[in-house]
Formats: sequence, C-alpha cells, structure tokens
Amino acid sequence: MADTLKVWIVNAYRGSETVNFLQEQLRPFLSAHPSIRIEWRLLTFANALTEFVRAYKQGTPPDVFEFGTTWLPTLARLHMLSAVPHGMMSSRPIAPYLATASRYDERVYGVPWTADTTCFMARKDIIKQFAIDPMRPLSWDQFRHICRKIAENRLYGCQDGRAPRPIHFSCRPERVTLHRMSPWLWSGGFEFPRLHEKPVSIMTSPRLQSTLEYVDELMHISGSTTEEARMSNYEGNLSFFMYGHTAFHMTSLFEAIRNVVSGPDPAVNHIPTQVIAMPCGPSGSIPYGGGSMLGVSSATKNQNAAWELVAALQAPTLVAAWTSWIYSLPAIECDFWERYLQCPDIQVLYANMQRARTYPMHPMWGSLERRLAVGLSELMWHLVEFGKNTETFARAARIDSEINEILSLYWEVEI
Repeated sequence: MADTLKVWIVNAYRGSETVNFLQEQLRPFLSAHPSIRIEWRLLTFANALTEFVRAYKQGTPPDVFEFGTTWLPTLARLHMLSAVPHGMMSSRPIAPYLATASRYDERVYGVPWTADTTCFMARKDIIKQFAIDPMRPLSWDQFRHICRKIAENRLYGCQDGRAPRPIHFSCRPERVTLHRMSPWLWSGGFEFPRLHEKPVSIMTSPRLQSTLEYVDELMHISGSTTEEARMSNYEGNLSFFMYGHTAFHMTSLFEAIRNVVSGPDPAVNHIPTQVIAMPCGPSGSIPYGGGSMLGVSSATKNQNAAWELVAALQAPTLVAAWTSWIYSLPAIECDFWERYLQCPDIQVLYANMQRARTYPMHPMWGSLERRLAVGLSELMWHLVEFGKNTETFARAARIDSEINEILSLYWEVEI
C-alpha cells in the first residue's frame, strides 16, 4: 500500500519547475522507497503560517513542511510539530544560531534547511572610491561621513543627476522591514526584553530611539521622500541593481546568490555591486539570522516515512543543489561552501551568519512580529514626513501598549 506524504514547501520561485526539480533530486530516495508518493504544495512566506494553522485545525495538515525559524516556538507550543528523532540531524548546522533556533522547551523540533542573513550591498564604484574593505565593517561615524560625501557629490559634483543617493530605507508595514531594520537596532545597542516579564518596553527603549535618530539622520542626508518610502522590495531592488539610484542597499539574498551561482541577470543587474559588512554601531556589527527548517506534523499517520523523507531532503548534496536552485544559503555543511566560499560575497555572508542574532523564541512571536513591523514602519514614516518631534515618543508608547496587550493574553494563560 502506498504511503502518500503531503509536503508543503515555502518557495513559489519558478512555480511547477520547483516541484519537478525536487522530484528529480529525490529520485534515488523514491526508487529505494517505492511505497512512498509525494503530494507537493508550494506556498509563500506571506501565507504559509496561516495555511499551516488553518489546515491543522481542519484536520488536514501536511505530513512534512518547511517553516520559518521564527515560527518554531508557535508551532511547537500549539503541539503541531513532532519532536525530531534522536540522530535525525546528521548534518551540522553552518552557524550557531541555527542549532539554537531548532529547539523549544529543551526539545528539538526542526531540521535546518536554508539560511538567511543580512545582505548589505554597495555599488562597486562606491567601494573603490572610498576604499571600503567589504569584510571590515565601517563605523557608524565613518558610514555617515561617506553618505554625506555621496550626497555632496550628488548636489555639487554631478550636474546631470546620475550620481546615486546614499541609501534607501523601506518604510512599508511588512515583516521584511523589521528583518532589515533589526541589524541596525541590535548594532545600536537595542536588545529585546524578556517577554515573559511585564510590562515590556520595546519601541520606547532609549537604545531603539537613539538608533532611529541615527537612521533618521541617514534618511535626511539621503533626501528620502515619502514616495521612496512607499517602494516595494521589488522596486527597491530595481532602483539599486538596474538604475544605480542608491550607493548602498539592504536586500534579500536572492540577487547576491544568483550573481555567484549563475552570474548577474542582464535584465536586472546593470550596476556592478558587492556585499559588504553591516556598519558597526555602539554594540558592533550584528546581522540578522533566519532561514527555514523542515518539520513533521504531530498529526501525521506516517511518522517513519515522513522522517525518512526529511532525512533525504536534508542530505548535503540535495541541500546544496536546492539552495543553488532557489538562490539561497544552505543551513548545513555541504559542498556549496567548498565551491563558493572563496567568493567575496559569500565570505561576507558566511561571516554574517557566524555572529548573527535571532528574534526571541516566544510562542506569540508571530503576532508580536506583525505588530512590531507595522509599528516600526509607522515610526519611520513619521520621521520621513515630520522628523523627530514630541509626537515620536507618544507613538512609540502607544505601540508598546499594544504589544503589552498582545503579551497579556499569554501571561494570563501561562503565568
């Protein structure tokens, strides 16, 4: 009798080609396990968590699924995940944070699959002009000075308007805004409070506020407008990679990895760029660490087959091929690193992963993350439109109050 496994993958890149690719990569495994059939479904990170929870409530969850590292506490607390069997994680995580992110309440619930980290990029002509060492973080003072020089050149040295602005900060109310702002906040000395203690102060934290002042200064130097603040990630990437409108850019790994694995896309990458280390604030240069894991539903009727499939998906050869296909980074040791670690961009990203920081491991992090992302966006919009004023702190206090209301639901149940 065939064991049909429902497998949900959180990557819609290339559509049905992705399913064909994975099916081909798994051919040796499927040949050795003729009773196993796979029913694939592709999701995006925007809708996957909601779909997981909905399916579980309806009694139709997938057997094997990919999930974001920050979702693990929520899924484990809801008893949606099976604990990883002893010996299943045969491949070593490539960075310390991935081992930590796979655990909740002293048990391992996820098998690291892909890795994500801060990708801070610069135009190569800017790197050369200011003799920037990509592996050596600029201090915040040095970075601010370079931004001022770029802005002055735009105003006085280049009359045809082709000189870039220093930097663009996205202010859209999306999770990615929080992901890309967190390295600035951590480097500025901010740390998330212990979320089981109340009340918590996040947006009103003096360190967070002082970092936003620094970011506000960079936005002011760059002449940021509300139109630029509305840019989607796609528009921001086009502005940087195709048109060279900014000298520095915080982006996803996709373009950086594609440049290394397949070469620049001539339809997008018109401006030579390179990954550089995050600027170093009062607390250092602290990148974001995230990624995805593979897990098995606690409701599956095919535990053994599901975990055998997870083991096959986490095999180093498959992970290396998969991450090269979707232009991501492997979360485990594999020949991807042997093949590409000599590339300057990969060297910076690898170094970022080794000192990356993650969000708090909290069961309500999904709700908190949404409110923090919207709140941070709101504060940044306010800075773009009005600069810092008496309303800034009042808005931050209101957002903190709403965050405490979310946490109060957890405190009432758990404490």
